[in-house]
Amino acid sequence: MKKITKVVLVAMLFTLVALTGCSKGGDSAGGDKKKTLYFIPIVDTGAYWNPMKKGAEDAAKELGYTLVTKTSPSAEPSKKEKHIGFIKEATAKGVAGIAIAPIEKKAFVDPIKAAMDKKVPVITFDADLENKSDRTAYVGTDNVSAGKELGVQAAKEMKEKGITKGSIAIVCVDVAQPTMIDREKGLKEGFEEVYGSEAKNFKFLATIQDNDQPSESKKQLEGYISANKDLVTVFSLGSEGPDVGVMSAIESQGKSGKILHYGFDYTDTWLKGVSDGRITAIVDQDAYQIGYQVIENLVKAIKGETLEPTIPIDVKYVKAADLEAYGKEKSKIKTSETDK
Repeated sequence: MKKITKVVLVAMLFTLVALTGCSKGGDSAGGDKKKTLYFIPIVDTGAYWNPMKKGAEDAAKELGYTLVTKTSPSAEPSKKEKHIGFIKEATAKGVAGIAIAPIEKKAFVDPIKAAMDKKVPVITFDADLENKSDRTAYVGTDNVSAGKELGVQAAKEMKEKGITKGSIAIVCVDVAQPTMIDREKGLKEGFEEVYGSEAKNFKFLATIQDNDQPSESKKQLEGYISANKDLVTVFSLGSEGPDVGVMSAIESQGKSGKILHYGFDYTDTWLKGVSDGRITAIVDQDAYQIGYQVIENLVKAIKGETLEPTIPIDVKYVKAADLEAYGKEKSKIKTSETDK
């Protein structure tokens, strides 16, 4: 009888432990889906994406939600399909909310709308869809405006230097990525706004795509420099691949300080090109704040609050001479926010 009692007690104990284990770990352990959020950035490493992920994690923790980050490497062949699959996975699991950086404007519409039809709010960030009604809200930079700011400031500086004609190169990770499309659009608008009728004296070369591989952007830009002796300015529109590739090409072709280079987003990598003029200036987004605001607003939507269709995060224009001090200040801010 005592043996039977012990067996029953042991069985009950194992059952209790199993049940307790299932309640931990949120989504991955089969916990409360209504307290689980899916966060789907394009990648989650690098000077831009890493602090954004940190901001999202901090907000989720403070608000009592479990954050599940889903992404894939930059060079993933089926990246778009995988990220669409993450949205479908989250919808099928009935999570509380989804945050997604769409890789394309159109391909992500149907899975996002399917999630919203299931009463799962979806916030886009970093890049947006064409129609505001196809998502709950967008949090982040207005990439057309950010590109325009870069174009305006670069054109003003070029005019001050007496540059009245020449070829211009643009380098990005993926020419089909909404972020890059919008930045290039704004960049050209801002450039033409400043130069006016003189803008026709400049030639924008075909945009270089490197899939975040610096060796690729380096090789292609070296070819442009060799073939276009009048190349005066290069714009790199974001991510470490173009940043490194452009600076490497400018150095290898002996054009440091001769070809102007304007970038997007702060990274310590820029500091390597300040002294010899391989970077001229950048526009920078507050990546940590984007991540934080994405989750904070997603939770508001989950609780039934009505959000503004677009929740903007401003950019800052920073000249090369100010990059070191700016980077130190960003580091202090990020540290203080992380320690909250």
